[in-house]
Amino acid sequence: IDPCIYYPSQIYHKKYYQSRSSVLNTNATFISDWVQKFNLIELFDWTWYRNGDYEKYLEIKNSNENKDDDDDQQPIVVNNVKQYLSSYPKQGFIVEDFVQLQNPLLHPMPLSRNFSSTCQELNIVNTWHSCLFNSTELSHRLPGTTHVVTIAIFNAFIDNGLCHKDVVGTVYTKLATYRFQRYSTKTCHNSLIIPHPNLKVEYHDELLNSLGMYLNAPGHFAPQQLPHLLRLLALTSNKIKLLVAKGGIADQFIDILIERQIIKREHIVQYDPTNIYYAKVVYQTDSWPYLPCYLYEKYLHDRTDMILTHRVIVERELPDEQRNLIVVIKRTKRARRVNNHDKIIDLIEKLLEEHSQPQFKISIFTAEGHLKEHIELFKRARLVIAPHGAGLFNVMWCKPDGTDIVEIGYSSGMKLPEMYFEIASHLNLTYWLVKGTGNYAGPINVDLDDLEWALKRIFKKFKNV
Repeated sequence: IDPCIYYPSQIYHKKYYQSRSSVLNTNATFISDWVQKFNLIELFDWTWYRNGDYEKYLEIKNSNENKDDDDDQQPIVVNNVKQYLSSYPKQGFIVEDFVQLQNPLLHPMPLSRNFSSTCQELNIVNTWHSCLFNSTELSHRLPGTTHVVTIAIFNAFIDNGLCHKDVVGTVYTKLATYRFQRYSTKTCHNSLIIPHPNLKVEYHDELLNSLGMYLNAPGHFAPQQLPHLLRLLALTSNKIKLLVAKGGIADQFIDILIERQIIKREHIVQYDPTNIYYAKVVYQTDSWPYLPCYLYEKYLHDRTDMILTHRVIVERELPDEQRNLIVVIKRTKRARRVNNHDKIIDLIEKLLEEHSQPQFKISIFTAEGHLKEHIELFKRARLVIAPHGAGLFNVMWCKPDGTDIVEIGYSSGMKLPEMYFEIASHLNLTYWLVKGTGNYAGPINVDLDDLEWALKRIFKKFKNV
């Protein structure tokens, strides 16, 4: 067995889900109304309610006994949070240990005119798992982690980017630094954090920590921070404050959650990078187990997270007769701006006419306007075409089973990430990879022959529906 792989097939048991269901059927009063409204119950385990830790937590909280009493212990980095908190229960406990949802079928592969050639020309042959392994092997290897684990840590701080300004939110105490996963190859991303006596500290009683990578990057907030935020809100009291990124796309998502009565405005704490945050109880959620090998980047987008976020944000799917848009994402910045964008539009119009598809309309998306408008637009999409970039996170609002996603790659610079293939796969969207030439940081040109090959097959499929 490959030591870098924690094989998911070993831990999916019917008894696990039956046990969870029996508890919920007899005592579901703790579940928030919005969790039931959006049909989310199957996405949670409710561990601390099932095993009695919630009552223990209330006793500790009411008696104010959560004091550090392991002064002889030398500070350590914790990767196996479950084992550690079992050994040191006075430092915190497990709120939830949820077995992630598996792909119901073998893991899909990207669709491409010649996938082997595409891997070579996009220079991803050694970085994309789908370039290295077949569908059966991918099903063993992905997701790289198997659980979503939520912890409550007593007397804890929240890191404000001591290692890297774009990687924040690590929970630590004077005794332990809780590092579920590696975020990069930087050594300090798995090192100990020691509380500094001269730092500016903002104090709270309890705090939900939703911080993560690249706080102000739209393509990272929705697929990575938002699922954690929603999970924390679902599992805990609606009176606990939430620490969340400030500005941009984060504010727009929070507006939506407030409108849907998932959280109240007065419970929001907007992150200030000049602060270190401290609380008597800090809640953190992440994928698990710790990944020490080349799979460490493969935990970021799992099926459970994608389904959770889709159900809350989309709220209601549109019937297929209202889904008549071909959305073409147009990047206006230099990085991955498509030089032959107009030729893409000409090609789509020509193929629509050839395939007698007058019901479809082309919509050029440039990310202007409010997030609410973007969500409604992508709910109506039957096909999304885009170069790699943040705009592609909006495929999270597309309808599963019947939406095609065409991503245009590039040939040089930073390796093309596999993230949108992962996201599309977990949402049952059909993913196509089309070649492009150019640099990650500069403009690119799409291979129009490659694109035409994909579009002809997509339009033929639409015609047969």
